Amino acid sequence: MSLLADLLNHMPPNVAGAGKPPIAKRAPDRPRLVLVGPAPLPSSPYANAANATPEWRHARDQYISHVMTCRGCYAPGGRHCLVGAELRTAYDTTPMEAHP
Repeated sequence: MSLLADLLNHMPPNVAGAGKPPIAKRAPDRPRLVLVGPAPLPSSPYANAANATPEWRHARDQYISHVMTCRGCYAPGGRHCLVGAELRTAYDTTPMEAHP
């Protein structure tokens, strides 16, 4: 027999999930994640951040600042923590263009 076989014979078998606490007891302070759907596109063909409303820019800046620093948010996958989901909803619902 090889040396490796002798070592492996004296080790206990691995059991899936052994040594891990149940999900409910792991980390109660972890942020809850929420999936967010895609936002509707602006109606004007020339809508961009340069001529957007100040409210929209503020909502965008708050959302991006949060997503870039939050470990619970993953914007490309549409996964956000509760705060990120609220900021994303505010960003999506804030009008980009001022309608007269």
